[in-house]
Amino acid sequence: MYRLLASLTFLTVVAGAPALAQQQPPVRVGRVSFVSGNLAFHTAGETEWSAATVNYPVATGASLWTDAEARAEIRIGPDTIEMASSTALDVAVLDDRATQLNVPQGRIYIHLRRLDEGQSVEVDIPGGAVQPVRPGYYDIDAGTPDQAARIGVFEGSARFVGGGADIAVKSGDVAMLSGISPVTAALERAAADAFVEWCRSRDYDERRLVAPYHVSPNMTGYAELDSSGRWDTAQGYGDVWYPNVPAGWVPYADGRWVWIAPWGWTWVDAESWRFAPCHYGRWALIGESWAWVPGAFEPSPVYAPALVGFLSGSGVGLYFSGAIGPQVGWFPLAPGEVYWPSYASDPSYIRRLNQANVADIDGIHIPRDGRPPADVATAVFVNRRFATVVPQHVFAGAGRVAPAALHPAASALERAPITMWAPQIRPAPARGAPSRTALLPSRLGTAYGSPQPGRPTGTTAVPRLPRPGEAPVHPGITVSLSRRSFTGQENHPTRSVATHLHAPAPAFHAPAQAYHAPAHAPQQVARVPQRLKSSGAVAQAPRGGGAAPARSSGDKGDRHD
Repeated sequence: MYRLLASLTFLTVVAGAPALAQQQPPVRVGRVSFVSGNLAFHTAGETEWSAATVNYPVATGASLWTDAEARAEIRIGPDTIEMASSTALDVAVLDDRATQLNVPQGRIYIHLRRLDEGQSVEVDIPGGAVQPVRPGYYDIDAGTPDQAARIGVFEGSARFVGGGADIAVKSGDVAMLSGISPVTAALERAAADAFVEWCRSRDYDERRLVAPYHVSPNMTGYAELDSSGRWDTAQGYGDVWYPNVPAGWVPYADGRWVWIAPWGWTWVDAESWRFAPCHYGRWALIGESWAWVPGAFEPSPVYAPALVGFLSGSGVGLYFSGAIGPQVGWFPLAPGEVYWPSYASDPSYIRRLNQANVADIDGIHIPRDGRPPADVATAVFVNRRFATVVPQHVFAGAGRVAPAALHPAASALERAPITMWAPQIRPAPARGAPSRTALLPSRLGTAYGSPQPGRPTGTTAVPRLPRPGEAPVHPGITVSLSRRSFTGQENHPTRSVATHLHAPAPAFHAPAQAYHAPAHAPQQVARVPQRLKSSGAVAQAPRGGGAAPARSSGDKGDRHD
């Protein structure tokens, strides 16, 4: 049994209706797929650094920083970016056509699996821009005052442009950069060191994956599915994926809610393989087993922060008998049920979010105020009886959900009111920060810290937070890592976050990965759910473009030998 608490004294809510995004949120998103040590993270518009864990989304405007003894891995669709220790990585652009990264300090290793015509990838370092020309393996070091910047190409080819120079780097070569204007390069043979060998150990063989026959490789997290479940077909749904989970498991029941701009409340699952099933598609209970239903094939799937409906209304709390204080509840959306974002009101964005899973999305009226129409808000919601409910302080404080979950009666869940929008609850304030020592050398005044007159792409400085330990870039901005943000970080030793000081990061542009079908596709026709066929989406088998499918890596035991 439940009752709604009308008194707002029990709640900490955001005043007023949620602010709708003035422009479309990012549709292409990467994720943190591995962390060893501490990884600091913030998005555009945030005033604090936090500690990122596996499954944090990485999109345009994101900035990441590894501790002096840390390493991290970012996956964007089929592509992988490995971060060495003491590395700063800013994501300037990440969309369907461009990926632009900025590495003002440190070292990254990129495995670029796809680069189609019309797409571009650029990695800016203080001396200029590195532009991969073909898919391949790229080792890019921004350099230090005592060590030259380096561009290593183990496979593929790249150009370096900056400081009056235009330098080609071929497969098997490494360019050692020196000077300011002009920049010169000494070419040597590329040799793998301990970091490169570690990166290779994290890689996977894409030819062994089955997932690209069912979903686009542009779906971030697809590579983790093969090792954690099996594909099948189900009447009325088409292609479905059954996870390897114990009896009683429910989607969106083990993870935490984190406030991440521009989406607001974002689900960060505790398991690496659950990124794709939590941010794309829908969930259906088929017989006694949960199945993830990706829906009609989409070459460029659109990311959502959590494909759920909520039991708690905006501005009021939900109270189930037997618990103390207000609670928040949510449940996975089923195929055919509309996901309605609280952070955006653009009709084209809302339709694109749902077109793979809702057959008649084009016929749904979208009000000007962005609120869901009655036929969406009053749907049956077949999964509501499987809702997860936690105390509100666990939700707002980014607490681990599974240990705190309450267990109200299914009948009470069936009668609880439903809202499409996440509760308007403020995130709990930070409760202190780890110590920050170990200042790294400043990048200011070094050979690669000055504006480069030879850059062909005009860039504009983008506002950013200082890295942990720097002086504020703007008055009133605080820089801290909340201790609570480290909660739930698996297999990551807790260390203080190293600080560093460098010039404001320049802007940058990068590519959107194209999607290719596997080279050796089985001759079968992918089935589409009956309810989706009227949407006009065309199912294809295999669901890939010109490259072979891939095998998952991630932070579990799925590495390629």
